[in-house]
Amino acid sequence: MRHAIIYAHPNPKSFSAVICERIRDLSKELGNVVTVRDLYKANFNPVLSGQDFQSLQNGVTPKDILEEQKIIKSADLITVIFPLWWTGYPAILKGYIDRVLLNGFAYQHSTKTGITPLLTDKKVQIITTMGASVEEYESSGLIDAMARTMFDNVWSFCGCDDAGMIVLGEVPGMGDKDRISVLGEIEETLIRTMANSKPHHKKTTPTQKNKKKPAPAKTKKTKTLAKRTRG
Repeated sequence: MRHAIIYAHPNPKSFSAVICERIRDLSKELGNVVTVRDLYKANFNPVLSGQDFQSLQNGVTPKDILEEQKIIKSADLITVIFPLWWTGYPAILKGYIDRVLLNGFAYQHSTKTGITPLLTDKKVQIITTMGASVEEYESSGLIDAMARTMFDNVWSFCGCDDAGMIVLGEVPGMGDKDRISVLGEIEETLIRTMANSKPHHKKTTPTQKNKKKPAPAKTKKTKTLAKRTRG
């Protein structure tokens, strides 16, 4: 299996970086060919410019876009790892999606037949970290909204199968034991995905998997991890 990891976090010492390294190492141990795209390290240009449009209209895909499309095209599994900023993708990752998942590559638009997804032979797994608690986001409906906007209306729109969305809450205050536990669950999820195990269908509310002690300013326990798991 060919596994592409799209990683977008500016801090090389972040928990997201640890997750990225662990997934990369485990995937290699499982015998996969792994490509990690560290967007900040690569200084990826996230701006879909007028020059890009002109080139594309002339039938020429800019070189940096073409390189990323080759990675996406060859992958069987795509894992996207990023911190949640303003309930969405960081700008560099949003720009990656804008520039790489183009009409004619990720999907085909026709006035006669409508939208035809073109990335139908791939699975996508999303892992995001945030400072707020999962409980807060669940109660306001934001977890489900994020799954709809960041997966259903992007990757699924392009034809990719849902390999699960993992949301990690209160990461800055997470202790070592919690981090080790979370990493273990992420590894288990990846192994199930690689083994093509049967999915656990959850239509709306993600399942509670782990609890942690509250931050000093809080008075009740909060969830640290929510998962919308497929297979």
